[in-house]
Amino acid sequence: MFHYGVLGTGRIAHKFIGALGPSREATVLAVASREQARAASVAGELHVPRAYGSYEALLADAEVQAVYIALPHHLHAEWAIRAARAGKHVLCEKPLSLTLAEAEAMFAAARDGGVWLMEAFMYRFHPQTLRVQELLASGAVGRVRLVQLNFGIVLGRPEDTRWRPEMGGGALYDLGCYCVNFARMVLGEAPERVQATARWSASGVDEVFAATLEYPGGALAQFMCDYVTGFHQTANVYGEGGVLALERAFTMQPDAATTIRLWRGAHYAPMEAIEVPPVNHYCLEAEELAALVRAGHAGHGLPEMPLVETLDNMATLEALHRSAREGRAVEVRADAAG
Repeated sequence: MFHYGVLGTGRIAHKFIGALGPSREATVLAVASREQARAASVAGELHVPRAYGSYEALLADAEVQAVYIALPHHLHAEWAIRAARAGKHVLCEKPLSLTLAEAEAMFAAARDGGVWLMEAFMYRFHPQTLRVQELLASGAVGRVRLVQLNFGIVLGRPEDTRWRPEMGGGALYDLGCYCVNFARMVLGEAPERVQATARWSASGVDEVFAATLEYPGGALAQFMCDYVTGFHQTANVYGEGGVLALERAFTMQPDAATTIRLWRGAHYAPMEAIEVPPVNHYCLEAEELAALVRAGHAGHGLPEMPLVETLDNMATLEALHRSAREGRAVEVRADAAG
């Protein structure tokens, strides 16, 4: 059994711990909070054997093989690096970091420590996502010319850390990162230029964010993400020979099937509904990282979530944020970090 330790006790930590309950491949051995009482409460509720009142104490546990970082965005880089230096493999919640420079430092620490580091985009391990990749690779919609994505929720809790700019809050880094990730996956390359606009909340984070991304191969991606509209997360892929659509693209329910809708052909065609059975994609990502660690081979990690995509996407997010702040188009690699 592969042993995870979880840094953080929020909602995403609860989801991850609960998902591994039935697993025969991986389990959560320990959970840590900055308050012992909080860690003990969560451990008792979710049947985790060990509870620590500091993150450092969990990293010192020799039986913890990997750390799942479920902390606010601004803490990802610090604790991923500290975990890697402690010899722990790292599964870090999205977004991996807040800048490309932070992401590069995190991967450098993982290389130096001889451990794996992976961004936790759990949807990439879901059979729906894998089937989408298979369909596109087989030419089901022909050459892809446009990808459109939307991800919105009503974030009604004023105390939520996602409303705090100093903690890396905002819709782009919280929700838009999924859209950027999906477009990179579908198009197989990073954008070269982005143009974005945002509506800023009273606290200073982007509560509505919209963008157009231009790719070297001629394709475009457009997305909108927000904290002010009813729950939605759609993805549409438009090709020269058809259209593919997802109604729930990212946070699939573990107990409900999903459906890929496909229209083949450049002209009117009947819709094909491809049903995908339910699975828990948090469990799948944890088990796959555990299998990678056990295999012990060199390379760039799991094909479901390649390292190069993570770095491309961090550069893209950084450029998008700058574009919205400055009101101009930004070249992704040329001046995203300038």
